[in-house]
Amino acid sequence: MTAMCSMAIVVMVMTDFTKNSNSKKLSTRAQVIIGLDNIQNGQSLSAFFDDLLKQVSPADKGFAHELILGTLRQWWALCRISESLVENPITDNSLLSGLNIGLYQILYLNTPDYAAINQTVETIKELKKPYGASLLNAILRKVAKNRDKYFKKINKNHSLPNWLAKQLKQDWAHQYLELGQSLRQIAPIFIRANTTKIGHHDYQKLLDAQNIHHQSIQTNTEVLNKKTSTKTFKIDGKNIGNLPNFSAGFTTIQDIHAQISGDILALLQDELPNQPLNLLDACCAPAGKLTHWLEKLEGYHYHLTAIDNDEKRLKRVFENVQRLGFDNLINKELTIQSADATTYKSNQPFDIILLDAPCSATGVIRRHPDITLLRQENDIKKIVQLQKAILENLWQNVTKGGFLLYITCSILKVENQTQIGNFLNTHSNAKEIKINANWGFAQDIGRQCLPTIDGGDGFYYALLQKI
Repeated sequence: MTAMCSMAIVVMVMTDFTKNSNSKKLSTRAQVIIGLDNIQNGQSLSAFFDDLLKQVSPADKGFAHELILGTLRQWWALCRISESLVENPITDNSLLSGLNIGLYQILYLNTPDYAAINQTVETIKELKKPYGASLLNAILRKVAKNRDKYFKKINKNHSLPNWLAKQLKQDWAHQYLELGQSLRQIAPIFIRANTTKIGHHDYQKLLDAQNIHHQSIQTNTEVLNKKTSTKTFKIDGKNIGNLPNFSAGFTTIQDIHAQISGDILALLQDELPNQPLNLLDACCAPAGKLTHWLEKLEGYHYHLTAIDNDEKRLKRVFENVQRLGFDNLINKELTIQSADATTYKSNQPFDIILLDAPCSATGVIRRHPDITLLRQENDIKKIVQLQKAILENLWQNVTKGGFLLYITCSILKVENQTQIGNFLNTHSNAKEIKINANWGFAQDIGRQCLPTIDGGDGFYYALLQKI
């Protein structure tokens, strides 16, 4: 397996959504079913979502968006309904997708029952699967007659595959019930001001001027007896398209727990007085943490190398760097290049390495609900081995006294504290630096943020120093 330097490893079966049989002639519900079929076949939603929305009328874009994302968030709970009502499992992907979008409309949307049932059945016929029409009709009618009963039944716990639910219960027994509920919700939206262009309070004035409701939230972090505090904004997701001076780079959308990396890195910079600093962002796409680091580096002498092995994602890195006003640094203080983190070597060791390691992405399921269909239990062992290979390689590139900040957006302990614990046990030249903060939970090694109903995503942080 190659080192995919992204927040997630997904099986990609790349197909051109626009070339699906007569897709432009299909109804919105049919387009959504095709999309759900693609995901069941291993394709990530991000690979075709924009193309899907192009296929539906402007009036239906919102409905299509809600239908596919909502169905994915409740997928496993909806599947449990059909499993309880049929003798044999539904093995036809399109029928299962059609049934689930019908159930989602009945249980979670304001779609009239007759419309949800009749149009779903007609959509299955439209997709040339008439043999499934009577089955879907019977199940949907039965659920519609007892809506409250089924809604209460499936809303009690979680909407996760059994293997993942079992692992979360083992890892987070005390938080398990809350996790089960939070992971099926829409994630809050957080933004931060680009401090190279505008301060937090001044950007707050711009939000006020446009009547964008927001909440200012402060995170406190302490590393090596040095403390820092940072404020960020929580906003209503409906206002994303109206953020003041977004195109001019005044702000960026980034989860509050992802923003913590910038604070930790800033504290480390002060711990290394000898400049210029030699720095590495080992898995930099799509550049949220990279650009935050560049903000924190203003006034320092440094050279920052940013690598990723995904050419398409590197394109996004350049776009984000440019929008936020750091393109003048490219080929000077900043080098962006394609490279594999399992084999990358540097002629000069790095003072600080930021490793946003590839992981299961279980901490960001709320933002990417297709993860629960794409990720399989046997993927986890492969991911752990990949993380280990990257750690082993990058550690050789850390200077004595230097630091490696390990981050994942996973909530599985095997990818997090277990991974780092094993690394420390086999590397006598590595020690953990404790992170004290008002965010997350202190672990035996590192610190874990969990996705909560109104809070940030699931991120793990561990800080290592070479001795």
